[in-house]
Amino acid sequence: MLLMAKRQKPWFRKVRWSYIGNTWQGFLCYVPYIFVLVTSLMYSINSSKSFPEAIFKLFPVWITATIVMQWFASNESK
Repeated sequence: MLLMAKRQKPWFRKVRWSYIGNTWQGFLCYVPYIFVLVTSLMYSINSSKSFPEAIFKLFPVWITATIVMQWFASNESK
């Protein structure tokens, strides 16, 4: 049986209305989040004919990614 070591520090700390990495694991969690934001931005710009259409494609992806990241950070900050 594997025994899980108790973490010394929480991965994130609360800063105003958001969270910031408190350890290297916390900062590393932002890599896929930023990747999703950048790739969705590039996709919406390249596949849209107008600015409102690009925003319409971008908005749901960014809101969803932000909610998931905030949820994860809030659970890992305790």
